[in-house]
Amino acid sequence: MPSTSDPAEQRRLAQLQALKVLDSEPEPLFDTLAQLASEVCGTPIALVSLIDTDRQWFKANVGLPGVGQTPRDVAFCDHAIRQDGLFEVGDATRDRRFEANPLVTGQPGVRFYAGAPLVLPSGDRIGTLCVIDRQPRQLAPQQAAMLTQLAQAVVQALELRQSLVLRTLAVRHADDLAVAESEARLRAILDTQSELVSQATPDGRLLYVNPAYAAYFSRSVEEITGTNLYEHVDPAVRGLVRERIAQVLSQGKPVTSENRMSLPDGSECWIAWTNTRQFDLEGRPLLHSTGRDVTARVLAERKLRTSQAFLARTGEVAGVGGWALDLRTSEITWSDETYRIHELSPGFKPTLEAAISFYTPASRVRIEQAVAEGMAHGTPWDLELQVVTAKGRTIWARAVGAVEFEDGQAVRLIGAFQDITEQRRLREQLATSEQFLRQLTDGVPVRLAYLDRERRYRFVNEAWCQGTGLSREEVIGKTRARVLPGQDREELRHHAALALSGQSVQFETDDTVAGQVRRFEHRLKPDVDEHGQVRGFFVSATDITERSAAEKAHREIAAIFEHTTDYVVQFDLAGQILYLNPAMREVGGWSADAASGSQTFEQLLSDEARDLFRSTILPALLQDDVWLGSTTIRLDGRRELPVSLMVIAHRSVDTRHGRSVERYSALMRDETASMAAQAEIRRQSAILKSVADAIPSTVAVMGQDGQYRFVNRAFERAVGRDTAGILGHGAREILGEEEFERRRPWIEMALQGVPVTFELEQVGEHGKTYTQVEYLPLLRPSGEVDSFVVVTQDITQRKREELRLLTLTQTDALTGLLNRTGFRMRLENMLDEHVGESIGLLYVDLDRFKPVNDTHGHAAGDAVLKDVARRLTRLMRPTDAVARLGGDEFAVLLHGVTQVAQAERVAAKIVEALKEPFDLGPDRIAHIGASVGGAFGHAVIGDWPALLEKADQMLYQAKAEGRGRYLVAVLAGPGA
Repeated sequence: MPSTSDPAEQRRLAQLQALKVLDSEPEPLFDTLAQLASEVCGTPIALVSLIDTDRQWFKANVGLPGVGQTPRDVAFCDHAIRQDGLFEVGDATRDRRFEANPLVTGQPGVRFYAGAPLVLPSGDRIGTLCVIDRQPRQLAPQQAAMLTQLAQAVVQALELRQSLVLRTLAVRHADDLAVAESEARLRAILDTQSELVSQATPDGRLLYVNPAYAAYFSRSVEEITGTNLYEHVDPAVRGLVRERIAQVLSQGKPVTSENRMSLPDGSECWIAWTNTRQFDLEGRPLLHSTGRDVTARVLAERKLRTSQAFLARTGEVAGVGGWALDLRTSEITWSDETYRIHELSPGFKPTLEAAISFYTPASRVRIEQAVAEGMAHGTPWDLELQVVTAKGRTIWARAVGAVEFEDGQAVRLIGAFQDITEQRRLREQLATSEQFLRQLTDGVPVRLAYLDRERRYRFVNEAWCQGTGLSREEVIGKTRARVLPGQDREELRHHAALALSGQSVQFETDDTVAGQVRRFEHRLKPDVDEHGQVRGFFVSATDITERSAAEKAHREIAAIFEHTTDYVVQFDLAGQILYLNPAMREVGGWSADAASGSQTFEQLLSDEARDLFRSTILPALLQDDVWLGSTTIRLDGRRELPVSLMVIAHRSVDTRHGRSVERYSALMRDETASMAAQAEIRRQSAILKSVADAIPSTVAVMGQDGQYRFVNRAFERAVGRDTAGILGHGAREILGEEEFERRRPWIEMALQGVPVTFELEQVGEHGKTYTQVEYLPLLRPSGEVDSFVVVTQDITQRKREELRLLTLTQTDALTGLLNRTGFRMRLENMLDEHVGESIGLLYVDLDRFKPVNDTHGHAAGDAVLKDVARRLTRLMRPTDAVARLGGDEFAVLLHGVTQVAQAERVAAKIVEALKEPFDLGPDRIAHIGASVGGAFGHAVIGDWPALLEKADQMLYQAKAEGRGRYLVAVLAGPGA
């Protein structure tokens, strides 16, 4: 931070003070520029920040409610004003300049920062227009350029405001002119935007549109301003758009959505709108909208969905010929297979009339009825109809179709078309032999079925029906997709395609039978005619659940042994090794064939482990099947490795002669890392204990059971017990019943996983002291709360300093009275805390104070102001408040006055008291006098501006009628 003795810094601060903007009230123009920066850059936080001597003060604040300023030594903006261009920090946690900054480690959790310096014409950089995000990111070049332009607009606004403040003393209407110029500059910025920007009333009346908005709807700005925005919204979605906008205006949260709009030529377009709530100068809500044309994308997505739906539905329904009819354009689409069935070339362009004309009269009636039913009720159809092809050949065709709807309107017919002439002939042939086949196959416990080339079921046996819970009538003639919706998986379709290509297929699946998952082995065998053509395929499904489970268990165990990092060894009764898993081979340096009888298990053991195996492990395995323990193994004949060991005895199943041991399995785990880790944990615990004991704050850990698990020495001293007298005891016992109950709500929150920070106040022999307590939950890997850390710090000195600083900000340094800020806070508190009670407010303006300064100097003027303060204070009661608002203006707040006459009497006393001459020293006397304006009313929450305005009006009226007067008016309101 530059030294205040630096000439350049002094000049910069002087330029900042000359703007007369520090500590001023929020103003819509600057708030709008900050909001625009937030929206342009897509950040939740935007600030107009001015860098004072030791603070950064926010003229405009978006996204940090309640924060008016921060210390300069932690301000990102202090870095930004040291360079000419944009200052950007992508991730503050990775930037050494800011990684420990409290604005990064604490609230508001700054991650991204970009600040454009506010550069005055003199070249002095007085602050920034900055944007902040809680996520790492980087501005696009267009966003960076717009942020820099908006910063220039802020500078222009500050200059206009400075000019306005200076001219206000002579020309009161200059304020309106400055605001108009600022709004014109803001409008010029918005007018250059390529996106659509508008502002409208809650009922949709457009108050402002930028040129891009007007041009999009082929109208001028003047023509479209004043119209209703809903006129351009598609009527079908107009109600939904009204609901979304009402939500934005009521909740104040921005909403982004895509709306279908109508252009003047009747064409359809889509715009992505971002709607936010703003307020006019009178506090009325307005709708601010920013839009972007997304018509091309929406139409492309719609076309893609249409194409995908056509292909998917065709394949789902039949997988043969496909067709579609667009009801809006009457355009018909046929697949190549559909052309072939009608015996037409693909170049033929079918019309609706031509397509229907291929059906025989009887079939034409049926298809027209089915289409009408589908359009009215959405009912799909599946019909077998007679068709006369283009070559005059009569065939049987299967027509399957459905209606698609958008916004409740039928827009498209889609379906499939199959030549089933051969299938009908085959069906008739099969019918004659089906009875015999059924009797033969119904007695078989295997599921049997036959499917034709279109995968329609032509036969199923009784076992198949029992397994699916369907009757033959529900199955025969239908595809699997229709019979078992949702179960016609891609895997099954692939196997069926292989069978229809002439290949025999065998595979396994899991099916649910009577609520249980069963494993089935499926065999598909093609049905080939005398010409070598596949007519369909036979299906058999055998329940292999028990066999599959045994095979799976064997594979899983083998896979575990092959992939585990533990060491697995199998050996026979003589100790000869039968199997070494890869982990054991790798650690021992053996090849894959090392288990072929060339090594014994005892050769792997150290001398100590070998004695343990012979004397303890083998005898134990004769009684039990498992031994668990720890030992060491020897590698390379020299290197020893500590392991945990489990030995299992595998016994025979011959129950006639008892269950004898056939072989052994040994499972070993390397304990080297575990033992080292335990030693490291013990070392780390000792270090942690030493660190905790060295800090002055009390530190403790409390478990879910409410008992202490760890405390440092500061905690021991605080409670007057040593560690042994604390650990294992509860907080109620250690802290006492009263203190435990005071902390109980926070303890319960911490045990639920919620971090808690709170402050406690104690009153002792040395006055009030303050303590800050933090409860930090510790979570298990599962996410459950294991315990929580308690950290306690004495913050008494900090609290006292905060109170001292608060008093300084609310007190006038010259008179000791309340200043403007303190007076307003006292007034707000009185209105909020004494609702309905009567209250009086008096404004006091000294009549002839300026000549005192001009004639006798400012020291004499200061003496007069102090004397005025003393006289006013003597006239008031302890419950009243006296303030110096600035210069020669004073104010008095009268609490509990019940009649306006009481306020008038006090006003009269003030006028009389200030008529008395003021002694300025030897032979110097000044006659000042004062005028008083007052307001009397009843306390209403938040109504202090009305009270101030009324008193101000009465003061001006009193001075207009002649100096040395007072006027008190009754403020209309409850009980007035």
